[in-house]
Amino acid sequence: MQNWLFILVNICVAGFVGGITNHFAIKMLFHPREEKRIFGRKVPFTPGLIPKRKEEIADSLGHVVSDYLVTSDGLQELIRKPKFRQKMEAGLRDKLEDWSRSERTIEELALRVWSEDDWKGVKVKIEHSARRLTSQTASMIWNQYGLDHKPVKEFIPGWSEEKVLNWSSKATDIVLKELADGLMSAEGQRMLTKMASSMMDKAGGFFGTMAAIFVDEDKMVQKMTPMLIQQLEGDKIRATVTKVIAGKLEEYGDMPLHDLIESMSREPGLDWVQRILEERIPWSQWLHQLTDLRLSEILAPRMPAIEAALPRYLDQGLRLLERTIPATLQAVNLPELVQEQVSKFPVERLEQVILSVSGREFRAITWLGVLLGGMIGLFQSLLTMFMR
Repeated sequence: MQNWLFILVNICVAGFVGGITNHFAIKMLFHPREEKRIFGRKVPFTPGLIPKRKEEIADSLGHVVSDYLVTSDGLQELIRKPKFRQKMEAGLRDKLEDWSRSERTIEELALRVWSEDDWKGVKVKIEHSARRLTSQTASMIWNQYGLDHKPVKEFIPGWSEEKVLNWSSKATDIVLKELADGLMSAEGQRMLTKMASSMMDKAGGFFGTMAAIFVDEDKMVQKMTPMLIQQLEGDKIRATVTKVIAGKLEEYGDMPLHDLIESMSREPGLDWVQRILEERIPWSQWLHQLTDLRLSEILAPRMPAIEAALPRYLDQGLRLLERTIPATLQAVNLPELVQEQVSKFPVERLEQVILSVSGREFRAITWLGVLLGGMIGLFQSLLTMFMR
């Protein structure tokens, strides 16, 4: 065989061996994906390196990600960068501008996130939470201010004997005026007529008989009414009524609020307050009205104030986010999370990802094997020819 042909054959054979060796070495990283057995004995190098060491790779990758890639210091440094803040502010402004022109209602926006049944459940939970929060707030205020024990007068500004007399005098004016107006009304006149008739019927005897014959009830009422009103306007009646009202005010003022409410409602004070809040606050109606509002109705009139306050609230939010990052990462347990996700990742998909990123390099390694094999073949041929 001629020397040049001998050298060419050796170079081609060695290059082919080097290339095919590197090619199968790369394939053996991923294949076979499962352990192979022949006659009950495990075939060496099965499964491939990555399927065999998948758990170890996942564990190492988890620690690499948490220790070097996604760290508390790195995320905090990212949040502190002015460029990050500018992007956040620009994104929030754009989103707020879109929402301020949107005709979608809050309910329509919510239905893009939840199904109709889920949204109904969310509204029920919101209403229950609002009612529970109202009840808890009432209980907290009740206990904080000691409404079980403190007398009512401690919660009324300016309570004093002078104020009590002043309030009683004004209440007396109202009561006596209403009473006088009532006596002068048609209903009051009918009441007085019935009272006069009842008095004469109950008198009995000679006086009762004579009164029934000679006394005109209507005329008697007409004469009695001015006398009664005059008596109501008298100082004695006024002083008596004022004294009675002042005594009651003092009595109620010395009572704890709990006892006062219980004496009027026949149930514990805090229970009464919570029940009244439950009955009187229309959370369901308010929630329905709120969800029917359009985003533009809520945001458009307030956009100048929102835009002016946005930088301040964004700074506060970013500082809060920065402070919570260490605790959040610790709670997430990033190494375990990455390990779990990598363990679930299919080997087939992992091979596609690696080949899509490093396919050119793997082909270069294969051709490098051809080159090195050819060089070895050339060297071997020259060495063989020299030793002949």
